[in-house]
Amino acid sequence: MKIGQDSILGLFFAVIGSIALWIAIQYPFGTAGRMGPGYFPVIISSLLVLTGICVLIRSMSMSGDPFPAIRWKALTLVPAAIVVFGLAVEPLGLLPAVFLLLVLSAATSVKFRLDWKAFAGALIFAGLCAVLFVELIGLPMPVLGTWLQ
Repeated sequence: MKIGQDSILGLFFAVIGSIALWIAIQYPFGTAGRMGPGYFPVIISSLLVLTGICVLIRSMSMSGDPFPAIRWKALTLVPAAIVVFGLAVEPLGLLPAVFLLLVLSAATSVKFRLDWKAFAGALIFAGLCAVLFVELIGLPMPVLGTWLQ
């Protein structure tokens, strides 16, 4: 059997799901009518294990795809974008932090161009996030931070 990326992905899902399930079963499960703190994590981690097993079985019946080249730009920029978001959300606010997160994450694509469409799309999405999380859900986070007021 040739080990391809589907095999590794299925194994990854199964292992992470198993670890999460092992942790989750230590909490009270409850019932469907009165869910305990372990109810949702047990179900989600069980589904993750099941998904991993299904992906592993499917990968055994198919020819293994070779591993693609590592995309170093994406591997470094996406975590950097998350760190930038975490550092920027307090001083800049949610709107600019989400905008930065989107632009930095999208820059990992070879098709990405920072033109007016990308700028407008990121700004609209950041605005929707600000309205949803701050105004509708009531998350205690500034839309515009102290640096921009």
